[in-house]
Amino acid sequence: MGRPKKTEQVTFYDREEEFPFDQFPYKLVHKDGNETRKCYFQSEDHRQKHIDRYNLKKKDIKLSDKYETPN
Repeated sequence: MGRPKKTEQVTFYDREEEFPFDQFPYKLVHKDGNETRKCYFQSEDHRQKHIDRYNLKKKDIKLSDKYETPN
């Protein structure tokens, strides 16, 4: 018989939920110890300054913005 197959869940991608602040369209998600942090920025420059200030590595962060098309 074997294992039961995992069912895929289809989730609705809601930009308003992912970006709750209209004035902050740039998002950075990174791990800080055991905690996952979501940071929102007004510009890409501000986001990059944050990455540089805290020496965040590319492999540890996820970048997104409100205007990009979802995959």
